[in-house]
Formats: sequence, structure tokens, C-alpha cells
Amino acid sequence: DGTRLATASRDGTAAVWSADSGQRVQTLKGHAHWVKSVAWSPDGARLATGSADKTAAVWSADSGQ
Repeated sequence: DGTRLATASRDGTAAVWSADSGQRVQTLKGHAHWVKSVAWSPDGARLATGSADKTAAVWSADSGQ
């Protein structure tokens, strides 16, 4: 919906940011190695991450779980 952005990080996390304020609103933790990719679901409700640890995860964009 354009109100949030997502970034990947070498520390094994992904982050969700407010596009309006630039503040981090969610930190997604669970990968053992750096996160290489992030993608939103079409409805914006979920976020998928892919990691150098050879795993992928699907997260709730609201709860981070």
C-alpha cells in the first residue's frame, strides 16, 4: 500500500520501515545468516525473506511472526 518499506540485513534480520516517518516499525528475527532478499505479498499482509542460511520464511507484516 506504499506506507511501509522492507530491507534485508547482514545481521540475519529484515526490517519494516514507515515510509512516512522513516522509523523502523518491525524487526524480523529468525535467520542464522544474512538476509539476502525480501518480498511483499500482493495484499501487503505478509513478507517473505530469503537467507544465506538456505532458508526462506514468511512473516506477518503486522506482528513480525
